[in-house]
Amino acid sequence: MFREKLVDYRDCVSVLVWVVLVGLAAQRLLTLPTVAIAGELLGSPVTLTITADVLLGLILAGLVASGAEAVVRAHPLGQSDEIGPHWLSWGAPIAVVGVALLLLPLAPSRLYWLAGLILTGSALGLSLAGVYYTVDPFGQGYRRARLTMNALTYSIALVLYLVVYRTRVRSIVSATEVMLISALLALELLRGSRRPTWQVTVYAGVVGLVLGEATWALNYMRLQSLTGGLLLLLLFYNLVGLAQHAVQGRISRRVLIEFGLITIAALALIWEFAPRVGA
Repeated sequence: MFREKLVDYRDCVSVLVWVVLVGLAAQRLLTLPTVAIAGELLGSPVTLTITADVLLGLILAGLVASGAEAVVRAHPLGQSDEIGPHWLSWGAPIAVVGVALLLLPLAPSRLYWLAGLILTGSALGLSLAGVYYTVDPFGQGYRRARLTMNALTYSIALVLYLVVYRTRVRSIVSATEVMLISALLALELLRGSRRPTWQVTVYAGVVGLVLGEATWALNYMRLQSLTGGLLLLLLFYNLVGLAQHAVQGRISRRVLIEFGLITIAALALIWEFAPRVGA
């Protein structure tokens, strides 16, 4: 029975990865008319542009969500109510595709684009495998899968912040991108706490909102993309770490001092080694 379920899970991952890669490859070929919606936000004129990338992103996000759902259901506990809402597991796979949609168009050559496409497929497959093996917190391989998912999530976050800060698009766009994807990544890191769904969702939303506001503020500073990306990653790490302790009810003076010391040390390293002023 276990082996049969495992094969089903691998089949789901294989099909989904190939479909997503085909969709991402179509990004270079797809040409659709751009729709511009003009409006006003906080007293400033804002134009919302709906491009082929936006439509493709929505389609791929839906496909990845359905694929992640299929992976969870392929697990022996997938039909049980003990594991909570399945949508909590969709965050990391959707974030992988979201970052890929932002990163691949920046590739300087077809070789780099192809390498990025292969890397995206590997990261997506790894995230879906991690989703499967983290369904059961008492199952074999859970700890290794959880550590792998944590490392993958922080790596995705760093790539996101570097890409967004390098492109330097308008804050309403870049801050929104960071807010949405950061919330998805925070949801992945917090879902293993086994706390009430509403609590995990609220904390993940707060993390995304703060990162979006920080991106808006940093856009006014002439920082190199590496420096800006590292600062956002440090903020993300601190917020998620504090949220993990908060949902477990373990916030204390010792925890705050620990995160404070880590922040000071990280800022010192960034100040010393990372370029600070943009060209």
